[in-house]
Amino acid sequence: MRRRLPPLENIEAFIVAASSPSFRAAADALALSPAALTRRIQSLSDHMGVKLFARHANGVRLTDAGTRCLEEIEPAYLELLRATTAMERTKERSHDVKLSLSHSLAVGWLIPRLGKFRAAHPDIELSFKTQRTASFLRRGDVDLAICYSDIDVTGFESEPLLSVSCTPVASPRLAKAYREDGGPLDRHPLLAAVSPVGNIWPWWSRLTGVEIENDTCLEFDTLHAMYEAASQDIGIAMATSVTVRPHLESGRLELLGLPVTRGSSGGNYHLVAKAPRKRERAVATAWRWLKAEAARTSSPFELPAAAA
Repeated sequence: MRRRLPPLENIEAFIVAASSPSFRAAADALALSPAALTRRIQSLSDHMGVKLFARHANGVRLTDAGTRCLEEIEPAYLELLRATTAMERTKERSHDVKLSLSHSLAVGWLIPRLGKFRAAHPDIELSFKTQRTASFLRRGDVDLAICYSDIDVTGFESEPLLSVSCTPVASPRLAKAYREDGGPLDRHPLLAAVSPVGNIWPWWSRLTGVEIENDTCLEFDTLHAMYEAASQDIGIAMATSVTVRPHLESGRLELLGLPVTRGSSGGNYHLVAKAPRKRERAVATAWRWLKAEAARTSSPFELPAAAA
């Protein structure tokens, strides 16, 4: 005899309740009354023929049978939800492109250019999510990603997008102090963003020959946070060419005239996508535009003769 599946709304109620601190919180998340949530879970319990939750002094907890049920049902439910969302987005994709990239790259490079994209392609809505990894791309939450070369993009189509160089920068006050006392650099606090090579200052010192006796630095989660700290006289920052331009153009940071290295932490930015998604008209258009903008992006640094 053919087995009848339980209503999807009952499965949803069970999964949300299992991951919520209380039935009331789960009911609020689903815009249901606690009584309605309880009825749905009881209906699923009756359908499965097992008790899913047991009451304790501090509320309700999954039974052993409920835990096994959750382990079996939740992956299938999430996959169904993903497939449904993907189908719903099919109608949007011809006019909607989502991109993921790091917060600092979004602020320092993409956002100043979004107006140009919208003027050139008014029929396509290019939006973005900030994430340094390729997780959004792997889950299908975005169409494209800009990833640094330390990110694993196995299985995707990938092309080089932006070359990266780096050199120290500082606020006008610290830049003046550095020029007047003639260094050394580590007379001032050193700032850096978290990097795949670890502390980037000894890496830069080794490539340029500029000696730094004390390369201890204050690390920041994002380049943008580091630039903001540097602009407030906190210290001298190791800037990357692709992200620092707005701070240089506004005068909040200045170059120190020190050597510039290529590949700020051993690599560059790449444009990445799943092959089938890349072939879609709007995605292909965004891909070509991003490549063209990258080709027009010049470094804000002047490379001295001794640059690496």
